[in-house]
Amino acid sequence: MSGGEFGVRGRLTALDAKTGAILWRSYTLPAPGERGSETWPPGTDHSMRGGATIWNTPALDPDLGLVYFVTGNCGPDYDGAMREGDNLYCASMMALKAKTGEYVWHFQQVHHDIWDYDAASPVVLFDTVIDGKPRKGIAEAGRTGWVYILDRTDGKPLIGIDEKPVPQEPRQKTAKTQPIPRGDATVPQCAELLPGYEKAGCIFDTFWETPVLMQPSGIGGTNWSPMPYSPDTGYFYVPGTVRTSAFTRFGDKYVVGLRYTGGSQSAPIGSSMYGTFTAIDSTTNKIAWQHKTPHRIGGGGGSSVTAGGLVFRGDPDGNFLALDAKTGKELWRFQTGFGADAPPVVYEVDGEQYVAIATGGNQLQGSAYGDAVWAFSLKGQLSPLWPPPPPQTVAGPTGPITAGVDAVKAGANNVEYSFAPARIRIKSGTTVTFTNVGDLPHSATSMDRGKFDTGVLVKGQSKAITFAQPGNYYYICLPHPWQYGQVIVE
Repeated sequence: MSGGEFGVRGRLTALDAKTGAILWRSYTLPAPGERGSETWPPGTDHSMRGGATIWNTPALDPDLGLVYFVTGNCGPDYDGAMREGDNLYCASMMALKAKTGEYVWHFQQVHHDIWDYDAASPVVLFDTVIDGKPRKGIAEAGRTGWVYILDRTDGKPLIGIDEKPVPQEPRQKTAKTQPIPRGDATVPQCAELLPGYEKAGCIFDTFWETPVLMQPSGIGGTNWSPMPYSPDTGYFYVPGTVRTSAFTRFGDKYVVGLRYTGGSQSAPIGSSMYGTFTAIDSTTNKIAWQHKTPHRIGGGGGSSVTAGGLVFRGDPDGNFLALDAKTGKELWRFQTGFGADAPPVVYEVDGEQYVAIATGGNQLQGSAYGDAVWAFSLKGQLSPLWPPPPPQTVAGPTGPITAGVDAVKAGANNVEYSFAPARIRIKSGTTVTFTNVGDLPHSATSMDRGKFDTGVLVKGQSKAITFAQPGNYYYICLPHPWQYGQVIVE
C-alpha cells in the first residue's frame, strides 16, 4: 500500500490467490510497545500515521521462505520536529516469513528521513561469491544514489555500510549518524549554489524554513525504476536522475484524508536535469562503467539484461537501446516515437526470442505520451518512427505564454500533473481563478514563499488570486513539486 503523504500506517497484506481472503497483514510501523516503537517519541501515536508505505512489488525466496520489500518515507515527509528517533521502519529493507508475515530482519537505509529519501524501487535477489564464499544477496537502488547490498538470510551488509556522523539541525531532531555504503554513488551527492539561494549542501545536509539546495533530490537517484542483475558480469544496471531540489520545512497539521508533508522540495527554475546509467560491480559496489544521459531516467524506466550479454533499455527521448553488458558500448538503437519509459521484457515463442517494450511516456520524466507496445526479433522489418519532442533538461514551466487569461486549471486535459495554461500573461489587478479539475489534490503555491498560495484544492475546488503588482511569478503544486506554472504580470 502506498500513500505515505497522507498520514497513514504502511502495511503488507497477503491474500489467498483463489478467494482473495486476507491470510495475514504485517504493519511497517510499530504500535506502542511493539518492536521498533522505541524509535518513535514515547507517549505519542505518531508512528500510527508515520507513513512507511510500500511502493514496490515484493520478492520471494521460496527456499528461505522469506518475502522481501522496501518501505517509503516517514510522515510528515520534511518535518522531523515531532518524531524524534530513527523512526523504524521508514526507508528500510525488510524480510518477513512468507507464510505468516512474521518479522525476520530489517535494514534502515535512512534514519529519521526528512528528505523524502524513501526506498521506492523493487529489490533484486541474487547469488554471488564474496571472499571465496557463496552468498545469498539482496540489493536495492535508493534515491540517495547508493546501491544497498545485503545478505538476504540475515540483512547484514555484504560489502560494508558504515554509520558516519552527518550535519545536525536540533529543530528537526536529526539523526546523529547515517548508514553510508562503501563504494560509489551513481549520481552526484552535492548541489551547486544557484542565484537567489543562501545555501547549497550535500546529501543529509539540514534545512528548516529557509530553502536549502541539495542533491540528490527526493525525486532523484533511483526512484521506482527496477534494477536488473547479470550473473555473468556480476553487475547491477542502475538508472538515475540528477536533479537539484530546494528543501524547506513549514509544518503541517494532521487532518484525516489530507496530505501531510510538513514542507516541500522543488527544482529551482532553470536548474539542469539529466540522468545516469551505471553498471555497479556487485562484489565491490563500485562503478564498472557509466553513461551520462541528457534526460532523467531514474523515475520509471529500468532495463533488462540477457544471457547473451545484452542490456536493453529505453530512453525518454523515444530511443530503445541495446548495450554490451560488460563494457556499456552501444550496439543498436531504434526510435519508437514515444517516451520509452518502461522496463523491457524478454520472452520466447516457438523457439524464437523477442524483446518488447511499452512506450507510453512518463509524466515525472517529461517524456512524450503514447500508447504503443513494440516487439522486436531478428526477423523484424518495421522502420523507426520520427522522434517525439524531447523532455525538458531544465526545471520550470513549459509551453507557450497565453495572454489575457484569468483562469488556470490543474489536472486538465487528462494530464493530472499539469496547469493549463501553464504560462499566462495578465495586466496588474487581474484576478486569476485556479480550479482543480484533476483527480488528486493540487495547489498553486508561489516559489517565492508568501507571495500567493491557493492552499491544497480537492477536485472541483477553486481559489481566486488577485495579482496587484507587476512581476514574474513562478509557482508549483505543493503536493507535486515537479508541476510548474508561471504568471507574468504587466
